[in-house]
Amino acid sequence: MAKVNTIANNGLTIVENYNKLLEQFRKTKTIDDVRILVASVRDFISVYKRVDKNMVNEIYEKLQGKLQDMVAENAFVYDRMNNRVEEIRNRGYDYANEQDDTQAVQSKALQLMSQMPKVMNSNHANRITKVLTDSINSGVIGSKAVLELLKYPAYADMVSAKIRERAFEGSKSSAEQAFDRLKESELKEAEQGLASVYMQGFHLRNIEKQVNAFKKPSAWNPDEQTA
Repeated sequence: MAKVNTIANNGLTIVENYNKLLEQFRKTKTIDDVRILVASVRDFISVYKRVDKNMVNEIYEKLQGKLQDMVAENAFVYDRMNNRVEEIRNRGYDYANEQDDTQAVQSKALQLMSQMPKVMNSNHANRITKVLTDSINSGVIGSKAVLELLKYPAYADMVSAKIRERAFEGSKSSAEQAFDRLKESELKEAEQGLASVYMQGFHLRNIEKQVNAFKKPSAWNPDEQTA
């Protein structure tokens, strides 16, 4: 089995290992870096706690400070990214440049009403569904007309949620559909980034708790009280 190179057997002096740790502190950026750094600090404490307690304490305090800074930075980044996610979620499509099709929609809605059965009951459900589906399939105007029709409880009560959803999607122009796709893509990317930052913060805070326990006698030596 290959020999593991640790502070105890690397052949360096305490000052050389101290300086090596300082360089490791400077290079620590990620959670994996932090875990490796914590292991190195534990090793340093274990080897030198009886040699130079002041230097050991200084390294321990530097580790605490490093973690506090990283936790604070993570919280700042999380807040910024969370604001970004909310901004994307709340972003709405601008209908100002959309062509006014109100009259065409109203005309189509009246046409649909004329095709509806005089008595609205479950016996006519299939007929109602076919009329509405054909209208949705005809395009944006037809879909909007269905949505107009569904504002009336007599018709709405006879229509499934699936038809309503299809009408809503079909009522969108190609520009609005493109807007929705872009928004969905940006939101997915932002939410994934936010989740990653959250998990980094979660791990950092857990590691910080572990590091704060270093000063307990059990973490250094069961029979030794340290300053």
